[in-house]
Amino acid sequence: MVKEISPQFIRRTFLAGLLILLPLFITYVLIAFLFNIFTGVGAPLVTGLFRLLGANHLTYPLIPLVNLLLSFAVIFLLGLVGTNILGRRILSGFEGLLLRLPLVRTIYGSAKQVVETFQGPGRSFQRVVLIEFPRKGVWSLALVATERRDSLQLFPTDKYLSVFIPTTPNPTSGFLVIMSSEDVKDLDFTVEEAFKFIVSGGIVGKDLAPAPGLQRNAMVNH
Repeated sequence: MVKEISPQFIRRTFLAGLLILLPLFITYVLIAFLFNIFTGVGAPLVTGLFRLLGANHLTYPLIPLVNLLLSFAVIFLLGLVGTNILGRRILSGFEGLLLRLPLVRTIYGSAKQVVETFQGPGRSFQRVVLIEFPRKGVWSLALVATERRDSLQLFPTDKYLSVFIPTTPNPTSGFLVIMSSEDVKDLDFTVEEAFKFIVSGGIVGKDLAPAPGLQRNAMVNH
């Protein structure tokens, strides 16, 4: 039986493909940008080197390959620099200069914030939850950032949650709320799935379901 093709199905499928293509496109733009730089700067050097070696016939076919290898080498070296202490200090100083420029600060800061969110478990959100926001009876998708000791005794429990509520379609902005763990419902969503759901305005994503641990507890209680 052929599935009925509706405008909603076309829009949802198109957006899903767009979200898959977006990181590939960004990677392509970055490599193409570096490739063009090395074409303008490195091509004369490579041409002169091959001329000295008496291999002029290899210049044309090898220049694109050399530029591509140099592009990958620059990306690798940046990663190498960024993973050691001295390199992080150098990059931190460079970022400080960028963040002083008004327009660059806005673009670079937002992009860096998104990248850091997905860098690893130590810097990422802990889990995805549902909370009643902005009013009772209306639920919002939210991300638990941290769980801390409730020294101020704000809630009946001894700990509170720092919960980030992203906005659609720009998840880098939103609201930060402090709340009790009893007031959230854990979802069977990864952080990446939650961001796709938010960016797409709820079009891309699976059905809302409780986290697997909560399902097992419910079965035990019954």
